[in-house]
Amino acid sequence: MAPRNKTVPPGDAPRVIDQGSVWILVAAPSIWAAHFLLSYWVAAIWCAKLGRGTTLMEPRWIIAGLGALCIAAIIGLAVLAIRRYGGVFVIIEEITESSERARDRFVGHVALLLCVLSAVAILFTVIPGMVLGEC
Repeated sequence: MAPRNKTVPPGDAPRVIDQGSVWILVAAPSIWAAHFLLSYWVAAIWCAKLGRGTTLMEPRWIIAGLGALCIAAIIGLAVLAIRRYGGVFVIIEEITESSERARDRFVGHVALLLCVLSAVAILFTVIPGMVLGEC
């Protein structure tokens, strides 16, 4: 396995299923799903315990802080997708060759786009918490 601080040459990255690199494809959406559930659970429990008309000032900062932590984790995954798999943020990219290098680039490309999508989804999860003022 290559050192962590250097870029792994294409073709040397772990195979998708054989060596456990599927996690990079599901990690970012899983982080978003966890953030979504935790955010709404915090708000729901807060409103259930304190009743209608209660201000959402405290849960607002909890949700925003949780969102910042999750986005930082997703940025880390995006950096990994770029370094280890050669991911490029190009929306229309054709990978037509059938080789180890092409598969690595495809995994990196998909992982990077999922990271961007998940970060945007987290922002859209945080927005209601910032806009709504009370239960």
